[in-house]
Amino acid sequence: MKKIFFLILVYLLNTEFLLAKDYISKNPNYIKRGSLWGLANVANYHKNSKKHNYTIVKDPTGTSPIEIVEKFAPRKGDCSDNRGKGSHFGIGISDCDQGNLRLEIASGKKHRLSKTKIKRKPQERWYGYYIYVPEDFPEDIFLQPYITQFYGYDKNSKPGYAPQISATIFKGRLEIVGEYIIDEKNLKGQWHKIEYHIRWSTQNDGFVKVYCNNELKMNWDSYATMARDYVEVKYGTYSFRDGYPYPENYTFPSHTIYFAGFSVSKKREHLKINKIK
Repeated sequence: MKKIFFLILVYLLNTEFLLAKDYISKNPNYIKRGSLWGLANVANYHKNSKKHNYTIVKDPTGTSPIEIVEKFAPRKGDCSDNRGKGSHFGIGISDCDQGNLRLEIASGKKHRLSKTKIKRKPQERWYGYYIYVPEDFPEDIFLQPYITQFYGYDKNSKPGYAPQISATIFKGRLEIVGEYIIDEKNLKGQWHKIEYHIRWSTQNDGFVKVYCNNELKMNWDSYATMARDYVEVKYGTYSFRDGYPYPENYTFPSHTIYFAGFSVSKKREHLKINKIK
């Protein structure tokens, strides 16, 4: 009996060691994103959900091109009850009130683009990351989260607008502004390299190009990409209530999405995902 207890104890200690070894941090700033990445923040959540949400871990898949990855794992019922200035439409309505589920990281002020500067001179930016959607991602018709938002807003009305450009997991596929980038047969269970090349402009010379695994998948050009006073980029997972007839007491299910190497640069070759040795 003592031997069995000893073996169980050893197993638990080893398991705890492995978990501690794989778990690295819950601080988004732990990851060095380079000089073109500012401070990041995670949405405020209920106290009972802090053990879930966002963590930085060693790649659990064993296949990521980058060893350290970001794990977004909101659980059913997690939501932000922030009713401050950044709440929905600026009128004191939180994600919890709306039945939304959000866990995102936002770029800091350093990389916020302003319409004033863009008017004087259009600017080009590259945004890139690897993404992994696990095989057990829920087959829930209502779970169609934004995973990337290029969010535009005006000086005196934040928030209140839909993202100008967004990537969504839609019916098992990766969709960006209505364009299917990865189909349902290939999305899950593997890492995908996603790159955005955007020319921010207030005139009709702007463009949005999206590459998936180095292949050009979307090419929208000749339009004004800067529609608001400011634009920021966010990534993670955000599910919101829309026009569907939701079942009574419905809440978005638990799920996990991994990101690796998210970065922003003026040049493609300077993205972290393109500097892997």
